[in-house]
Amino acid sequence: MKPGKKMLVVMFVAIAAFIYVAVFGLGEKVKGVFDMRYGIDIRGGVEAIFEPQGLKRSPTVNELESAREVIETRLDTQNITDREVTVDKNGGYLIVRFPWKSGETNFDPEDAIKELGDMAELTFRDPNGNVLIEGKEVIRATAKADTSGNSSGYMVALEFNSDGAKLFEKATGNLIGKAMSIYMDKDLISSPTVQSKISGGEAVITNLQSLEEAQTLAAKINAGALPFSLKTTNFQTISPSLGSKALNVMVIAGIIAFFLICAFMMVYYKLPGVIACITLLLQMAWQLLAISAPQFTLTLPGIAGIILTLGMSVDANIIISERISEEIMKGRSVGEAVKKGYKNAFSSVLDGNITTAIVAVILMIFGSGSMLSFGYTLLIGMVLNLLAGVTISKHLLLSMISIQRWNNVKYFRKKTERKVIPFYQKKYIYAIISGVIILSGIIGCFTKGVRLDTQFTGGAVLNYTISKGADTDNIQKAIEKQTSRPVTVQTTKDNITGEEKLSVTLAGNGGMSPEDQKAITQAINSTSDNMKAKLSQTYAVEPYIGAKALKNSGIAIGLSFLFIGLYIWIRFAVLSGLSAGIMALIALVHDVVVVFFAFVLFGIPLNDAFVAVVLTIIGYSINDTIVIYDRIRENRKNNDKISVVELVNESTSQTLARSINTVLVTAVCIVVILIASSVFQIKSIMEFSLPMLCGVLTGCYSSICIASTLWALWKKKEKKAEG
Repeated sequence: MKPGKKMLVVMFVAIAAFIYVAVFGLGEKVKGVFDMRYGIDIRGGVEAIFEPQGLKRSPTVNELESAREVIETRLDTQNITDREVTVDKNGGYLIVRFPWKSGETNFDPEDAIKELGDMAELTFRDPNGNVLIEGKEVIRATAKADTSGNSSGYMVALEFNSDGAKLFEKATGNLIGKAMSIYMDKDLISSPTVQSKISGGEAVITNLQSLEEAQTLAAKINAGALPFSLKTTNFQTISPSLGSKALNVMVIAGIIAFFLICAFMMVYYKLPGVIACITLLLQMAWQLLAISAPQFTLTLPGIAGIILTLGMSVDANIIISERISEEIMKGRSVGEAVKKGYKNAFSSVLDGNITTAIVAVILMIFGSGSMLSFGYTLLIGMVLNLLAGVTISKHLLLSMISIQRWNNVKYFRKKTERKVIPFYQKKYIYAIISGVIILSGIIGCFTKGVRLDTQFTGGAVLNYTISKGADTDNIQKAIEKQTSRPVTVQTTKDNITGEEKLSVTLAGNGGMSPEDQKAITQAINSTSDNMKAKLSQTYAVEPYIGAKALKNSGIAIGLSFLFIGLYIWIRFAVLSGLSAGIMALIALVHDVVVVFFAFVLFGIPLNDAFVAVVLTIIGYSINDTIVIYDRIRENRKNNDKISVVELVNESTSQTLARSINTVLVTAVCIVVILIASSVFQIKSIMEFSLPMLCGVLTGCYSSICIASTLWALWKKKEKKAEG
């Protein structure tokens, strides 16, 4: 279908349909925004204590950590990305917290725990019942169709670790023609016949009749890959740490941010700005569907992240609108300007989205929990940005201008010639600015110290019996004032006795003396005359983000740098890609350091929000840098005689409006979030949005003033060395 009135009608109807489905859903399988699974911070959830069963000794720390990884993997497969799985190594048990399902009405924690599946121990046994292999030796089980031709139906592929591979090879060698039974505790779940000796650590269970049967068996095997059986010994409900009031505030903040962006785009870019707002609305609907349909858990920081993408997603439209304005300035007709503008903008948009998608894919490979969710949302955003921000917006705009009334230059912004700014000549000023920022951050590290949240340090948990109606915000402030440690306060309710309790988590691996506990109790009781809090239990917990997850976070950030550098090296070979890639990475390191110092200087504890902010800024900053590199490449192609200094100054000046406008709309979104969270005292969002604002500003600054300037300096010295 060619662009025109018919296409316009079809596209508007399709957009309206997608928005309707995103809001109200489509049956049981496609959930709308009202049926999303909200995080513990918004809706509360369940806390369960899991203790090892059948052990005649205390479990080791490694065994507890292994059990935690299995439970976290299980939660990931169910898209429950807002959770806390902690270990009490002294007590020898695990504490699991996760949110209610969407549509939950009974709020029965015992019933909710069934969602986690069986916690039995998996064993492989010979016909005499002797244990040959334990579940801890299994890496994963995967259900798939059997395409080998040797059997019909479906199968489950098994993968063992190195020790398990040796045990499995020995066991299959001894059991050829006999059954190897698979048990969950004492329950037989499968009994395949061994056909041959199997080496290499991989095997298949064949002749399963349906995909559902294969998936059920694979899920049971994965569930049983525990070092021991686990049993729930205690469970209770958890109150929302922030509540529906905070959710309403964030939704209103998102609506305000959207209308502010639309107002700016329509006033500044006119008709292309109107089209940008329509496609942005479609993109937001798609993004909400991508979260609600598979039931990914949505937390308040997640909502803040979606609001942030409002600013980042409009970037493609700003690049395109700027290019159209340039073509109109050259005297082209409206139709030619639109087609040429989209064509010239495509390489910048594509490269920027691919480099950000690289970060997202790496996060999904190495991430777990909030990192996995963040990577998924980021990847979906980049794909949708190319589809909605480029393809759909192009056909909408071409269809609009096919109508004679709108095919008029007055509905487009005509760009004026911009004076070339001597960016390169100001390089020493930029060095001083960056030096002052970095020096301030270093001083802050020594004077204020680096604070780590419970997620990284572990901490102490104190449970109190209390009277009803506890004000958790006031209690948290009182305890933080008393202890100077990051504190989380939530109310819980015992499912058996109905007794209301207060759970206080203090970050840090420092001990809690009786005097400290008494002082905290007094601080709690000072918040109300009727509080009467009494300490009932205290225990230490390991970090929510384990050593493996922390290591994977570092690997993900490192690989993001590496692959972004390689991509720029290849794509910008005409600019001596290696030097362009290295300078872009230096700018990224600069931005990451600034974000880290923002956490330090504002006294914000480092937690998973730090990882999310860093990775967001990596994607945001490299996108900005690539737009400038793309213009440098284009101008070099048009005039290969131009000096490197003139090339950088001219290219940066030409893209300056795009850089400023993008950071403006993104900053507007963050400032709206920041104001809302500050007025209504939503601390977690304040601690997310404040460093993010610093990161967005430094991302724009480093792209304009550092990356391209350093590249020019490199090329000048390289040329001088050659001459």
